[in-house]
Amino acid sequence: MEEETFPEGKTVYRLHKTKERNARLIDKRKKQAIERDGSLKCEACGFDFEETYGSVGKNYLEGHHIIPLSETKEPYEAKIEDIVLVCSNCHRMLHRKRPWLTVDQLHNLLKK
Repeated sequence: MEEETFPEGKTVYRLHKTKERNARLIDKRKKQAIERDGSLKCEACGFDFEETYGSVGKNYLEGHHIIPLSETKEPYEAKIEDIVLVCSNCHRMLHRKRPWLTVDQLHNLLKK
C-alpha cells in the first residue's frame, strides 16, 4: 500500500485586513503581573514558562483581550485591565469556538 502524501510549502499571496495591536499594552500588563506576583503564570491554568523552560521561557505569556478586537467596530483606547495573560494552549482554547470562553470558564473546566 502506497503511503499518502500531502503537498505543503507552496508560496501563496493573500491580502488580509487585520486590526493593529499595541505591543506596549501587553508589555505593561506583563510588568504589572511580575511586580505584583514576582513571576508570570497563565491566568487560566497557572503554567509558568520560565519554571518549565528556564531562561528561554522568561517573560513569555500571550496577551488575551477580554473584549475581542474582532468585535470592536472602531479603534478604541485599551486599558491594561482589558488584557489577561495566558499560555499558548489556553489562548488557543479560549479562541477555539464561538462564543469564546472567558478565562474564568476555562479555569473552571480545568478544575474538573
